[in-house]
Amino acid sequence: MRTTKTLYSIGSVSKFFIFTSWKRINLRRYPINKSSSSSVVMMMASSSKAHAPSSSSSSSSSSSSSSSSKLNAEKSLIRKNIKKTLKTLDHDDAFTKLGANASFRLAQTQAFQSATTIALYVASERLREVPTRDAIANALALGKRVYLPRVVGDFAAGTATMRMLEVTRMDEIEAADETSTLKLEEPSTTLSDGITPRPDVEDEDAPPLHLVVCPGVAFDRSGGRLGRGGGFYDAFLCRMAKHAKHAPPRTLGLCFDVQVVDEVPRGEHDIVVNEVVTESTHYLST
Repeated sequence: MRTTKTLYSIGSVSKFFIFTSWKRINLRRYPINKSSSSSVVMMMASSSKAHAPSSSSSSSSSSSSSSSSKLNAEKSLIRKNIKKTLKTLDHDDAFTKLGANASFRLAQTQAFQSATTIALYVASERLREVPTRDAIANALALGKRVYLPRVVGDFAAGTATMRMLEVTRMDEIEAADETSTLKLEEPSTTLSDGITPRPDVEDEDAPPLHLVVCPGVAFDRSGGRLGRGGGFYDAFLCRMAKHAKHAPPRTLGLCFDVQVVDEVPRGEHDIVVNEVVTESTHYLST
């Protein structure tokens, strides 16, 4: 299939240029607005054979085990390569500018602007995630209801689960300490009185969740997402999809350009996001 190549400037960071090549899927590129050199790419469904149903309904357990091992190996290799690449990003100038561009682009999406309830995440500099504090503060200032993840339970024992808890102020985000399962900044579990549980998006009286902004190690242009292996977002979004009262939220992956790969290996429980936003491009599902 024909390869399309485009070279263009990234928003306000004129010193950075992105050169992208697509080989397996057709994409349509067009500007978001006249004042921006940014672009939107229409994401098409992946045609990977790995996603097609098997022609045999009686595959052996050994074959299944082999397939699972191969999938895990492919994921591990991508994680290793992406983490190595992220370490090359400058900690001050480039990282900050690229992160600000991605955060700005997120705020320009229709999904963010139209949502009144949003699940974001507190980015980890240690993990080289796109900074999100400005996006969280912006959403709060716009009067949106904001939910942030907190992992509760025993990770080692396999009982850990991710909850989305509501915050109304930035100072309700706690620094990572011994109470944090994954040593990440998270919302406190109780309100300021130290007793009342913080509202959970899965509470019976919670409003419908409109948008979930997901972190990830890697994404592809058709919405495939590779997390860190905990399965927390896959499980959370599966629960939200089965919610008895509300429709599933729209999903958006936030990452750097260097985290976009040709294809993310997917298992049957791996989610696919509706949109992917980087510092230079907005990939939008059809």
